Amino acid sequence: MALCTVLATTTPQLALTGKCAQPEGVAFDAPAIVIAEPINPDVVDQPTMGGDLVRLRIPVSTFQSPEFRGAVQEYIIEIDSPHQTLRILDFWPKSELYSGIEGTVSVQRTQQSDSSFNFNVSAAFEPIGRGAAQGEMHKQSSEQESFERKPPMQILSSSGTIRRGYGVFFKFRPGPYPVLEGVRELAILAEVPPGWRADMLQIYMRAVGTTAHATRPQSLGESRLWMTTHREGDRAAAAAATRYVNQERALRSLAAASQSQVASHALPTFWHKLGASLDVIDPKIPRDYLTQVIFGSRNQYYDNPSTNRLPVDLRVAVLDYWDVRNALAAYATSGPATKGVQVSFNDR
Repeated sequence: MALCTVLATTTPQLALTGKCAQPEGVAFDAPAIVIAEPINPDVVDQPTMGGDLVRLRIPVSTFQSPEFRGAVQEYIIEIDSPHQTLRILDFWPKSELYSGIEGTVSVQRTQQSDSSFNFNVSAAFEPIGRGAAQGEMHKQSSEQESFERKPPMQILSSSGTIRRGYGVFFKFRPGPYPVLEGVRELAILAEVPPGWRADMLQIYMRAVGTTAHATRPQSLGESRLWMTTHREGDRAAAAAATRYVNQERALRSLAAASQSQVASHALPTFWHKLGASLDVIDPKIPRDYLTQVIFGSRNQYYDNPSTNRLPVDLRVAVLDYWDVRNALAAYATSGPATKGVQVSFNDR
């Protein structure tokens, strides 16, 4: 299984701003290619729309930096089908609760009331004599109630659909043993159009918690990437997914190696650099140009003045990347029931 190590999408920005980003406390990793296993519709209870059913197993890994001294409060993972070609029918893990108490909790309530009245009366009737009377009245009542109840529960994980059923989210929180590092396997049961062969999913992963110097919750690390999938046994679709993974890796590597050239094209003169440092003007190449290229629409950036200012070899790599990405996306709509469907790439 091919894995893509998540690279920070802000790397090209550093060359444009001259600033160093703070190291993130949590890093993520997810597969670049996931096999879609065909599922027999007869063994599934969920209603379908006549499409094919596939199951995706997605291992997601989290790694905490050795220098990290904070506390992770929550991991958030979102998986989205931006082309709306995978409709989520089911997912795993489901929402899970936990309690630090095993069994049930015994509750006893006792209510007791006491009341008493004492009197002592004496009188003298001269010259007849003296008289005295005394008495006491006491009343006591007691009620006792005993029952069993379930212990208080806390959320360990939660999950559900997003994007009108074309995406799914997972949230993980620390339990009694606050260990959130490692790998978690997610699973998705999805309905795809008839003839579906391959597709692209966006996966967004984020960690929220506190640091050693701040007690307010904040982002401890996040990653966004494309994850490809293809039908099990379809060699042509698998080859298209592999070409995309290789092309994206090549584009990221070339962008990292071209940082100094991109910076000089973005801020060509001293006055541009001065204006950018004072936040008076924006660089001629956006700081997040690589994120826009990878996740944005080709039509939006095909003949854009910003991307046209990139170095020639990097601009050619961008065009090659778009061609490979669109070729892979076509496999999601290559079936007889989906021909002619327009695939669009929308920004998150």
